[in-house]
Amino acid sequence: MKKNLLLFILILSLPACQQSKNDPAGEDNGSKRELLGIFGGMGPEATSDLFRSIIKETPASKDQEHIPTLVYSLPQVPDRMSSINNNDPAIIPYLVEGLSLLEEAGAVVIAIPCNTVHYYYDLMSDTVSIPVINMISETANQVKNEFPDAKNVGLLATTGTISTGLYNRELEKHGFKVIVPDDDIEIDYVMKAVFGIKSGVDRRVNEDLLAVASDNLIDKGADVIVLGCTEIPLAFNTERSEVPVVNATHILALKAIQEFRRITNRDN
Repeated sequence: MKKNLLLFILILSLPACQQSKNDPAGEDNGSKRELLGIFGGMGPEATSDLFRSIIKETPASKDQEHIPTLVYSLPQVPDRMSSINNNDPAIIPYLVEGLSLLEEAGAVVIAIPCNTVHYYYDLMSDTVSIPVINMISETANQVKNEFPDAKNVGLLATTGTISTGLYNRELEKHGFKVIVPDDDIEIDYVMKAVFGIKSGVDRRVNEDLLAVASDNLIDKGADVIVLGCTEIPLAFNTERSEVPVVNATHILALKAIQEFRRITNRDN
């Protein structure tokens, strides 16, 4: 019993994040461990999807080569669509809380797996002194780099994201025309699928709904489709699309990995 107590005291006395030669992102003279921050909960499953994507895309052959990551999932963030439509500032303290907590914990860059909340990107970026990745602009850049000859980009997103014009502005900078689903398709298929994903409706049901919406965009002339809602990739089947598909969550994951490795000098 005494031996166990002494061992427990010894463990408590050790630095929580002691740096070693094999742990370059660890504690250095009392500094915090360098972390990748994920501010999530909007919604929770989409947050999990981003984390899974980061793990999958990180070049690592063992546990220790993966990125130290702190996920702060805050589902209590007020509804983004309602906040924007009503110009309600009540959402702001939640955003400040999430971003500040991650920075204070040691995050060197933050990824936010929610497209609609990027309406507040300037405010969020100004809240902290570390980079906040803009998944909207990163996705638009990827479309330009990967499909430079495309003319029409179909957008599958929530009505909130569409109404803000976030993707329109970024994609139009690159000369693309943005096509969105017909109003009835947006409500009866896209939004129904999004809420179905959030509430746990069978994946196949949501997949079928999104396939109809995708076909609608293709019929309207889309050369490539952007999945501009972080719930949609959870049910969208790319094999049912006749045109290429760009997943904004995947783009965010790749950028998060790249930025963390750049900032922490892990590129080599």
